[in-house]
Amino acid sequence: MKAKQVIQLVAVCIILAAYASTAIPRATAAEIRVGAGGQYRTISEAVKSAQPGDTILVGPGTYVENIVVDKPITVVSTNGASATVVKAADTSKDVLLLSGSDIAIQGFTITAGKMGVTFGHTSNCALTKCVVNGNVFGVYLAGATGNLVGNNNLNSNGFGVYLDGSSGNKLSGNTASYEKGGGGNASLSDGIYMFNSNANNVTNCELSNNDNFGVSLFNSKNNAFSNNTLSSNAQFGVRLRDGADNNNFSRNTLKANTENGVLIGDSQANTFYFNNFLAEKSNFYTQEGNNINSTRKLNYTYSGNVFSGFVGNYYSNYVGSDADRNGIGDTPFGGDKYPLVKPVENYGAVQSTPTPTVSSSAAASTASTISTNATAPTAGQRAPAVVPGFESVTAIFGLLFAAVIAVVLKRQVR
Repeated sequence: MKAKQVIQLVAVCIILAAYASTAIPRATAAEIRVGAGGQYRTISEAVKSAQPGDTILVGPGTYVENIVVDKPITVVSTNGASATVVKAADTSKDVLLLSGSDIAIQGFTITAGKMGVTFGHTSNCALTKCVVNGNVFGVYLAGATGNLVGNNNLNSNGFGVYLDGSSGNKLSGNTASYEKGGGGNASLSDGIYMFNSNANNVTNCELSNNDNFGVSLFNSKNNAFSNNTLSSNAQFGVRLRDGADNNNFSRNTLKANTENGVLIGDSQANTFYFNNFLAEKSNFYTQEGNNINSTRKLNYTYSGNVFSGFVGNYYSNYVGSDADRNGIGDTPFGGDKYPLVKPVENYGAVQSTPTPTVSSSAAASTASTISTNATAPTAGQRAPAVVPGFESVTAIFGLLFAAVIAVVLKRQVR
């Protein structure tokens, strides 16, 4: 064999050895501890050292820092939000900035920043069981898709949740109340504000007692709201403006909002049915071009009997009769052709219009695997990572192996 062929073979062996050094996955994800008795004193230091798939366990205390999480890891407190506070070191910045995908944050009080938590062009990330207050924007989603914001206390910010060009996210089980605005471009206040944001799913949220609105949608389409409470907001429970089209509201309760339950302006084809309007001064302010009842017949149960028909909403100030006892008033109420005679809780087993699909199931799955006692994600949830230090051993072994082959071949040449 010629010397040139020997050199080529050695080169191939070196390349294969280098590849092997980076291809061997870590057997298990690491747990990194922050706080008393931990490896790190700050969360930022722990994030910097973490590998994809790691879990950072944060002990109780107050951490004054602005944190950037830009890799697929889990950051969870060991003692819950009441005992673990992250306070902005620079109040003009985000307290937590998430960037990338497959990030899970759980169990912190997050305060004193311009944004409490920013989802910056993220996907498949989750924020759960946190208290986010005292920020201009509690949670800010910018160009974010398929994320979960679930079971958080987002009270007493400027805005609770602000979505900017963000679609396919799920907001579930949050409270976003007592929002007071932040001055300047954030002078108004909403529990949830959507701008150019489509196909988000909002469910089981409390959006009440805000200085302006429970929820506002601007040029945002195909969003679904169900089982939310919007009460005692200083202006409207729901505000739809400037191309907020084709949104669906079902099984929500709107109660005692100061001006109106719902304001619709320059928006079309929104649908409201099976909602409770209680003690509203005015239930709808303008409704032309929108649907104040279901757009198709539904199967529902009322007083133990099954019916099929169009359904509207319940209004506490409706006094119409129900001669055929099907739960639908005999006379229209405002723009509602099929007003309910009792609150929606009395109508069971409803086959309703499906809500828009939300691509956050993986984020929800990630969040569900994290408990307050800091259970790590299950195997396969995170990307494989290299065992620290092991890659160099593999590379050295590969080089030695290549050298042995070269010596043998050289002897054969002789």
